[in-house]
Amino acid sequence: MTKALGYLHEVWYCPDGRGNYLPACIPHGPDGDAARSLNEPGSEWVWTFWASSHIQAMNIYYEFVGYGKYSARYNDDLLPYSQAMYERQAACLK
Repeated sequence: MTKALGYLHEVWYCPDGRGNYLPACIPHGPDGDAARSLNEPGSEWVWTFWASSHIQAMNIYYEFVGYGKYSARYNDDLLPYSQAMYERQAACLK
């Protein structure tokens, strides 16, 4: 996997116990394992996309779920994902 493709993300719809499905954006692979373990029974993986930074991922995700434009909270949100993240994800995709 190369940085040119980006870093793979999953969009999940998770039931909230009141009949609503709340969206979640989770990294694919080991960096998202902890978040996926919190998904409620009945959660559905509905979409996968590539992004090269947190800001790009959140803007794609926000557009998909209809939230509008994402605003970065921290300067680090604007930075490209680290090589270590790409390597962890690439190892799980092999």
